[in-house]
Amino acid sequence: MFDLETSIADWRKQMLAAGIKSPVPLEELESHLREEVVRQMKSGLSKQQAFEAAVQQIGLAKVLRKEFKKVERTLMKKIMIILLGIFGILIGPGLILPALAKHRDLDVWNNDIVMPLVAGIIILLAGVGTAIYGIRRSRA
Repeated sequence: MFDLETSIADWRKQMLAAGIKSPVPLEELESHLREEVVRQMKSGLSKQQAFEAAVQQIGLAKVLRKEFKKVERTLMKKIMIILLGIFGILIGPGLILPALAKHRDLDVWNNDIVMPLVAGIIILLAGVGTAIYGIRRSRA
């Protein structure tokens, strides 16, 4: 005799074995699986047939894990872009401020002052642009 709860528990174990260990996505997948089983049963399938159809509809563990990895990689890329921008925002002023202080003390513009100043401004602007790009990209 087919036991739906045992089958769902086994399905969960397969998901865990495939590497889907985060509780929130796993619970959401189980919720979708249960909804799909109910929908399939309303269409006239037995519990076992409905479960098997729902598993096919939701996806197999290996396929789902690949999709989760894609999402994780995309999220990590977005975070790295934003962090790179923040790094530029912090490093740029680290070059600009000492150059301006040296200019204030010497009251001259020479290569020892201009080069760090220009580099700092470029790094700062690149950092701001990169951070904005990363933030906008993360909202899409």
